[in-house]
Amino acid sequence: MSSEVDNPPPADGEAGPVLFPAVSVRSGGMWTAAALSATGLVFAWQASLLDLGTPALPGPGFIPLILSLATIALGGIIAVMEWLRADSGEKLELGHRDVLIVFAAMVAVPPLFEPLGAYVTLGLFGAVLLVLVARTSVVIACVAAVAGMAACWYFFQVALGLQLPFGSVWEWLAQVNG
Repeated sequence: MSSEVDNPPPADGEAGPVLFPAVSVRSGGMWTAAALSATGLVFAWQASLLDLGTPALPGPGFIPLILSLATIALGGIIAVMEWLRADSGEKLELGHRDVLIVFAAMVAVPPLFEPLGAYVTLGLFGAVLLVLVARTSVVIACVAAVAGMAACWYFFQVALGLQLPFGSVWEWLAQVNG
């Protein structure tokens, strides 16, 4: 049986209880480098499936490819720095509640993007993070999400002239309602 003495609530500025055992800072750095490099490789693979264009007229895959290569390079730099570093014996705690919440929320965005559309999905993402990580009230999170999505709409639709996906659910509702 767990009590608040065994697992106290997080104080201000703390991330909460740790879900995984502590590892050395050096090992944590190496795992971080590996995760960055793997993420960069996946992004490079996906970007290579898009039209890259030319440096003079870049296609939709050009910037993601450049960013993925930078991510791979930074992962490599971190790996080399950690490899050369002497192990100080310091420990690093992984798996904080807030980190896992952000990760789960990010994983939920891609499957919701097409059915709900960009604005609803990103607004929900922001509101969920504000409530669960920043611990704001639901009302403040909703107001902030609506304001953020209004700014997002203005930037993309008005300033850049781009239409973000509206969502298949909303298109279906528009067809049903006539």
